[in-house]
Amino acid sequence: MAGWLSRTTSLFQKKPQSQPEPFEVECDCGGKVTGQRTPTFQKPLCPVCERPVFVLPANVYPRPAVRAKSKALAPRPTQETKGGRTSPNLVIDEAGSSTSTAASSSKAGSKKGGRRERKVGTPERPEPLLQREPRSPLVTPLRLIGVAIVLISGLTATGLWYRQQFEAAKATAATAAEAGLTALKNGEFALAAVELKKAQQAVDLLKRKDPEAENIRRRSQEATTLANLASSSLIDILEAAIASAKPGQSDPLHMASLDQDAWVVFDSHLLPAAEGASRVMLDAPMRIDGVTVRIEIDSAVLKRAMEAEEAAESPRVIFAAQLQQISPPKGDPPVSVLQLNSRSAYLWTNYDAYLALGYQPLETEKDQIQALFDRQQQIR
Repeated sequence: MAGWLSRTTSLFQKKPQSQPEPFEVECDCGGKVTGQRTPTFQKPLCPVCERPVFVLPANVYPRPAVRAKSKALAPRPTQETKGGRTSPNLVIDEAGSSTSTAASSSKAGSKKGGRRERKVGTPERPEPLLQREPRSPLVTPLRLIGVAIVLISGLTATGLWYRQQFEAAKATAATAAEAGLTALKNGEFALAAVELKKAQQAVDLLKRKDPEAENIRRRSQEATTLANLASSSLIDILEAAIASAKPGQSDPLHMASLDQDAWVVFDSHLLPAAEGASRVMLDAPMRIDGVTVRIEIDSAVLKRAMEAEEAAESPRVIFAAQLQQISPPKGDPPVSVLQLNSRSAYLWTNYDAYLALGYQPLETEKDQIQALFDRQQQIR
């Protein structure tokens, strides 16, 4: 207890002043400034350039006690066996002289600060490399919590976005469909196509399969056809294509850019083009400049329309499709084939839109055409 108290009180006792600490600072010009350090910093002038040089004050902290150096362990002598004899290993110092292991050990113990010696035949031990710090685990509870929060936030935001889209689709399906049908009655086919396309996208987003939604889809197809009908008649298109044919040509005939992928509405009877296939042929061959033109299409919906009319050998169908390509005339007599785009074909179902094409059926045919549209509406 007394020893602890004496050590504690000694901390508050005034320590004897340390010995003056000299300094020697080199100036930027190469001159040296010397003197004694003071309790505060000082700026003596350089004797060469006479510029002030900053000098740190004296160190106020006590210097640590110098520990006694431990004696270096002398290398253990090793012996090598040659022919049954043991001889001490030779040691070569840096000056090139050779001594025995025992002699080198005694020199190492007697001379401190001498030159370092290296043993011949024994490789020096490499210094230990720094060990890598252990990596933190990839999956931690904190990271799992963070990932869960991000996933929940993303799912919540996605759900809110879909809900907003559904609410907007409900409003769009009603307003756009009404605006499109009104434009269709007024003969504004471009506006009708845009509005009915919006209504179709809305019912597709809502995944509606009710009769009203199916009616919107059919009206959108018909409005798109009316807005993108071929600028020329089918006969004019075929005449221009056949006139561009070259002798021995195998590639499809050239078609005007305005007529390529243009829509055409057909009212014709159907015939099977190949047994067991979905390709059908229109029973309406045309004669253009001595070339017989046959119209064919590979369409499953038209094939089902043929199968629905079991009693008729060549059932009548009213449908729309896009022009695809015309083959060059071949054979004798020459025959050319007009192929329609199979992915675009659909059955026409609206009587008012049919009249908008410019057709004027007879009074006796109105009931037949309306009955045909009713049957085609049931075919999917």
